[in-house]
Amino acid sequence: MSKTAALCALLVCGAVTAPSSANAQSIIKQPFGGRRPMQLDFHAGFTYIGAGLATGARFGIPILHNGFIKKLNNAVYINFGVDFYFAKYKGKSKDGYAPALGIPVTLHWEFYFTPKWSAFGEVGPNIYIHPELFRGDGFKFSGAHWVAGGVGGRYWISQRFTLTLRVGNPYSSFGVSLMF
Repeated sequence: MSKTAALCALLVCGAVTAPSSANAQSIIKQPFGGRRPMQLDFHAGFTYIGAGLATGARFGIPILHNGFIKKLNNAVYINFGVDFYFAKYKGKSKDGYAPALGIPVTLHWEFYFTPKWSAFGEVGPNIYIHPELFRGDGFKFSGAHWVAGGVGGRYWISQRFTLTLRVGNPYSSFGVSLMF
């Protein structure tokens, strides 16, 4: 893990555990009894593998409204997404930057600590279309790109809008999430 990724992970952990004056009450030990909203994330960030930029969207559907641990306030989602990369690569014909495409499907497990802070982990396959295909050099399998995973945190501006930080593979990102 790079120093930047480690620093971001440390900041997320610190932010999740730091109390805020208005909503510092803990809700983690209050099991959730209702229905979780669907999530729509928009994000942008940096990819590590073939250093470059990435942006995308995720759509999350709750599959367990009160997660795997019944005594805690947690939820499990299945996330579907599409990511666009502009990444550096070493090609057959030449090296350089080119577009790439990822289609992740992840299991997303989220824990709700206070009304303002939650944290999550996610993992799943990522169908990755390498820049070489877009540059006309044919299909290339890049195993490191085919696993999507990460940890992150959310700051809840309201029940319908969050700021979301994600640190993981194949990239780390910051964005907004809409709940509906």
